[in-house]
Amino acid sequence: MTWFSEHFIHQSARKRAILYLSCLTLLFALASPDRQDMISKFWFLQIGQNYLLRDFFEIAGPSGTFLNAAIHAFWAYFLMSRNEKTKINGLQVAGIGIYLGHAFFGSTVLSSIPIFIGVVLYARWSRQSYKIFTTVSLFAIATSPIVTFMGHSFTSPVLGVFVASLTGLLLGFISPPLAEQFLKFHHGLSLYNYGFTTGIIAMFFALIFPYMGRQVEKVSVVSSHLEIYPLVYFLCLWLILAVLVLMNWKSAWSTYPKLIKTSGRTPDDFMTKFGSHSTLLNMCLNSGIYFLILLIFREPFNGPILGGLLSIMGFSAFGKHPRNSLPVSAGVTLGALLLGTSLTDIRFQLALLFSTGLAPISGYYGLGYGFIAGMIHYSLTSVTFMMHQGMTLYNNGYATGFVAAFLAPIIDTIQENNRYWLQKIKIGYSNYVSRKK
Repeated sequence: MTWFSEHFIHQSARKRAILYLSCLTLLFALASPDRQDMISKFWFLQIGQNYLLRDFFEIAGPSGTFLNAAIHAFWAYFLMSRNEKTKINGLQVAGIGIYLGHAFFGSTVLSSIPIFIGVVLYARWSRQSYKIFTTVSLFAIATSPIVTFMGHSFTSPVLGVFVASLTGLLLGFISPPLAEQFLKFHHGLSLYNYGFTTGIIAMFFALIFPYMGRQVEKVSVVSSHLEIYPLVYFLCLWLILAVLVLMNWKSAWSTYPKLIKTSGRTPDDFMTKFGSHSTLLNMCLNSGIYFLILLIFREPFNGPILGGLLSIMGFSAFGKHPRNSLPVSAGVTLGALLLGTSLTDIRFQLALLFSTGLAPISGYYGLGYGFIAGMIHYSLTSVTFMMHQGMTLYNNGYATGFVAAFLAPIIDTIQENNRYWLQKIKIGYSNYVSRKK
């Protein structure tokens, strides 16, 4: 028996599931009708400029896009399988979900490599194990547009690759310490702490570009029609989850009522607290609800939409569930309608899906506050986009950090004073009743 087979057999089912996901994604690439041009389209994707938004299905077709996603998934499996002592937890599932999701609209293999190496260098420099930062490196690739932008800023390909590689190393190196510090900024009320971190990084890099005599050309490429391949891919993943849930229904439902009552405030790891079966039920239910919402709104199913659904599916293991997510999405929908935005607009679609990073606000403070957070979030996304100029893939994640940081102290003050005055009213009423007697 080979080393790989022995190693594979002794892995947990959670880690093996990542390998199965990788193989399924690769199978879609090999079964695509344009598979004859798969390698050339994949390479065309790698050498292009990343930007928010670039729908890879529109740029490289299904074969090149699925191959890019499959390599992302295999790399995630490799990183997770290196740590033989720990099981996959909720944060890692969330990281894999959003990491794979962005492989369909913004993250390429080549642009991610130097960022991963940069995280490794930080781990070595800080005298810590890279295994601690495995999940961080999955989130850090959101800054990959900066890498490709720097690579395309020079006429010499050799110089471009050299500068892009150094930039990626720097981005990976600074991501872990910044992410740790910025968690305090929004009090754990945004699930996209790394999204906020990469947004700050991208904003400062965008400020440097004019000094280089470079301006970011805002060119979004998004498919406006129904893509059957991402639709079938998502349905396959969802049906696999549904079958696993039905096979373990009794165990899944036993703790799910407790899961649905949690606030979702970071760190709220459903995998650790409630086990795999209840978490899979939540992943299946939450992503299924948002899929139905998209069908009702008749949204075109493309790379960004698929990425958003995979993000919801992943973060349903770490903080999101229907009870705390839907109020935020309702606020986003009303905000879009009041501003006259079409519900088929890609800006609304992505805000609807990714605004659920604010789920802890409705879970912790109440559904009404979650609704308000959603409305503010929708208006803020256009502002935050201008701040980083599309140089991070987590624009909505960046916005959630500001919304959470703005609302948290206000809500805390309101609730604290409400408790004070309610207590005064109770005491006054009790004194009035005693005097009457």
